Amino acid sequence: MSMSGGGHRYELYIVLASFMWGTSFVSAKIGLEGVDPFLFSFLRFLVGSLLLLLIVLFTRSYEPRLFRNRIIWCIALVNALAYNLQHLGISMTTATNSALLVDINAVFVAIIAAFVLGEMINRKVVTGLVLGVTGVIIVTTGGDLSTAFSGTFMGNVLVFSSGLLWAFYIVYQKKVLMKEVNVPMITATVMVLTTLFLVPLSFPFVSDYSVTDVGMVSAIYTGLFCSGLAFILYNAGLRKVGATVSSIILLLEIVFAILFAFLLLSEVPDMPVMVGGGLIVLAIAVITVWNNDPPKDGLEG
Repeated sequence: MSMSGGGHRYELYIVLASFMWGTSFVSAKIGLEGVDPFLFSFLRFLVGSLLLLLIVLFTRSYEPRLFRNRIIWCIALVNALAYNLQHLGISMTTATNSALLVDINAVFVAIIAAFVLGEMINRKVVTGLVLGVTGVIIVTTGGDLSTAFSGTFMGNVLVFSSGLLWAFYIVYQKKVLMKEVNVPMITATVMVLTTLFLVPLSFPFVSDYSVTDVGMVSAIYTGLFCSGLAFILYNAGLRKVGATVSSIILLLEIVFAILFAFLLLSEVPDMPVMVGGGLIVLAIAVITVWNNDPPKDGLEG
């Protein structure tokens, strides 16, 4: 349901977050040509952490006690692993495929939330799961199972795996937000701890520490806008816009990703990607639009 009057401002916040998250796939794809994927993850979150800490200090919302929250530590660990998988995967596949395969996490959130948060699994959730998994198989294989273990296939699998990890991230972040109200500090805490986890999870695997100008610009852009500002905008909008409406608006992330992949990378979706992508979008719509108890009220980017 759309909001009237000044409420449209909050819907706009979510649209802007979707736009930024949509551009992150293209920006990362370009940047990863000039920086190691594992080093890129660390640089991106280092920049995002500094921005969020400044926001927390400026808004006087600093609460050091949140650094003792065990669930937040687990969320940060999952986030670090997911971003390493995503950035490694994007270096091996297309930005379009990455956006589609990451956003399938909306389907798996429903399954995990049923066990962690006690949310019901109904026929719509099962339908969404079947449609989504079918779409993932079509996108990852290009409709040809003989492509298994090719570079693009492995990239697709890595990106898809990052989406699965974010499904856990979303559910457990929701669990934290059910008890805590300081969203800026929660976000900053997760960002800082993610950066710390990326030290042992990234540096041992970095093969080249050189960073080109393009790689650094991409890391700074994704850190400031996609890891920092986008999450703040999304949560600001979510405070006033219902979870169902926000999930519908967030489907724009896929649209923006495909649009910018076409404009900047000349990526033209082929028939398997369009068919599989259509099934993924339909699966997400089934879960978030027509499910009476939408499980998704938080997001990664």
